[in-house]
Amino acid sequence: MLVTTKGKNGLKIMVFLALYQGENFVRLKDIAEQEGLSEKYLESIVAKLRCNNKVISARGAEGGYRLARTPNGYTVGEIIKCLEGDFCTTDNSLQNEEVFEYKCESICLPLWKKMYDALNDVLEKTTLQDLIDRKVG
Repeated sequence: MLVTTKGKNGLKIMVFLALYQGENFVRLKDIAEQEGLSEKYLESIVAKLRCNNKVISARGAEGGYRLARTPNGYTVGEIIKCLEGDFCTTDNSLQNEEVFEYKCESICLPLWKKMYDALNDVLEKTTLQDLIDRKVG
């Protein structure tokens, strides 16, 4: 699986919001300045997070974004999938086993499955709180 900059920066947004979780909303401008990213670019990412109920937004002087749940309520896998789609370790090899039945690729298929399972296991067991607490893996 290739995590694009959209996935990486979406995770940065979520970590930033988790670090500043509380009563107040966080402005995208503050995240953009802290991370050295374009506010407009972050808006496109946070729009997807908002549509998928990962963040809550508020307008006005005290507006911005905050997490919809506590940091413990999100897995890294959930966030990445929201922005990137499902994980795959190789081109459709896990979805189309029958295509590889008589090819050398079929010999490698167990390796791809094992990698896919290991990747999913780490991402689905790691929460935002784990990242903040630096308890990864």
